[in-house]
Amino acid sequence: MNEIRFEEQHEAQWAALAQSVQGGKHQREAHPHAAREVPRLFRRAAAELALARDRQYRTSLIDRLHSIVLAAHLAVHGARARRPWGLARDLARFLFATFPAQARRQWRFAAAAAAALFGPMLGMIAALHYHPDFVYYLVSPETLAQVQSMYDPKHGRVGMGRDAGTDALMFGFYIANNVRIDLQCLAGGILFGLGTLAALVGNGLFIGAIAGHLTNVGYVETFWGFVAGHSALELMGAVLSGASGLRIGFALVAPGRASRGAALRAAAIDAAPLLYGAALMTTCAAVIEAFWSSRTGIPFFSKVVFGLFMWAVVLGVLGFGGRRGS
Repeated sequence: MNEIRFEEQHEAQWAALAQSVQGGKHQREAHPHAAREVPRLFRRAAAELALARDRQYRTSLIDRLHSIVLAAHLAVHGARARRPWGLARDLARFLFATFPAQARRQWRFAAAAAAALFGPMLGMIAALHYHPDFVYYLVSPETLAQVQSMYDPKHGRVGMGRDAGTDALMFGFYIANNVRIDLQCLAGGILFGLGTLAALVGNGLFIGAIAGHLTNVGYVETFWGFVAGHSALELMGAVLSGASGLRIGFALVAPGRASRGAALRAAAIDAAPLLYGAALMTTCAAVIEAFWSSRTGIPFFSKVVFGLFMWAVVLGVLGFGGRRGS
């Protein structure tokens, strides 16, 4: 291809790229459809610049194309070097808009995950109220003795093992435990969703057994005061991790007209924001669990009020966050 034909063939896309990047951020925000074309046009222009140099086209053409590619590079990659408050703004937009909007789009899987977790948990608490000894069918006496020691009102701290003496150490423990549960819920989706359901039901039964037993032995204030503050973040994080696993499992069970591989890739795109949001929720839960929940000097009433406030915040964000953006 000669130089004149090369320039004529690509002139329109060069002009479109130059107009998009030279118009600045405000123009790209005002025309989002054109802005989405910038990365594609940028890649093509970079390849055409290399081709023009290889063919030794005239200097004026190469210089013009080089300036367009440089401006596009700054527009695409320069946005990554954001100031700290820009990163905080993006994180807040994800937490309060993108993440809850995606959770609502996947509400069927979230509802199924919530039923699999909360149903066994509440059912076990109710069953132990009438049949306290049933707990020994699910939890060993050694584990129950250890749990009772952790929430004994005589101790100065609650919710900690005997060999864990610092808040920072327990923060790491809670992070590892929460992440393990979330990953179990996600990874179980690859078994056609059955692994996810097993993880949710199993955790629900165990939590319900511990809660019902400690309530029966009279550790109401220490146990419920401990879990009140972080329960919303931790439990809803597990639910949304389970929803991501069920989304993947459903893609394998009912891929539709697509292949299972294609359906799995599409499901992963839907599930990823749920998992990211759940990870952030469980991280926040670990902070509260390590540095707030274990304090016995805080009145039980204050812990319950704080816990109710956190439930209102979590459900409010998931229910209404990002609706304007949607």
